[in-house]
Amino acid sequence: MEKQQDFVHWWNDLRMEMLKQQESAQVFALLEQEVRHLGFGFYAYAVRHSIPFTRPKTEIYGSYPQPWMEHYHQQNYAAIDPSILNGLRSTEMVVWSDALFGKGSRLWGEAREWGLRVGATLPIRTPDGGLSLLSVARESTAISITEREEIRLRLRCIIDLVTSRLAELGHPSTQAEQLELSPREREILQWTADGKSSGEIGLILGISVNTVNFHLKVIQKKFGATNKTLAAAYAAVLGLI
Repeated sequence: MEKQQDFVHWWNDLRMEMLKQQESAQVFALLEQEVRHLGFGFYAYAVRHSIPFTRPKTEIYGSYPQPWMEHYHQQNYAAIDPSILNGLRSTEMVVWSDALFGKGSRLWGEAREWGLRVGATLPIRTPDGGLSLLSVARESTAISITEREEIRLRLRCIIDLVTSRLAELGHPSTQAEQLELSPREREILQWTADGKSSGEIGLILGISVNTVNFHLKVIQKKFGATNKTLAAAYAAVLGLI
């Protein structure tokens, strides 16, 4: 019971302290402080946007060695990093290991050369269908079974508070492009997503095919999509239909 009360007090203190931060840099400084209290010398806060599908943008902030981060970006490792890709399937924390990365993985080997030998990553889904991830790392001392649960709980609280505060402060990583659909556009796109043709949608809604196609062109322009199917897919991922 005492340990549970300590955790609640820690969470409440962190929540209040996070609300005091008025700049994004202060939020990241507080994040780094909490990570160090957990026994880790490095952290990375990443945001993986949901669209485009083929090469989604991943933004990374943190205290990893700058030359390593530059190399990571140059090699486009975010596209193959299993600690990130795991978040597409699960919001559970993963502990870094040969099994996760692959024993002969170039990414894993190079990260270890930079001192990122022991670590864990915890993802959460964002309202726009993207991912926020918090990774912590240190040079040595494996994460024990008993330590793992506390790390998971604290990282969950930390990433929730950080993501929320950054959104309140208008940090660029949280500002997904705001797309709005009119009620008619949403209606047409919903039927499109269900596989209906323009002619069928026109009959269902009691409007002409030309009107349906006009709305679809406007919708495609809003999403920067080359066709109506891609526009419907983007809208579904973003929670607009």
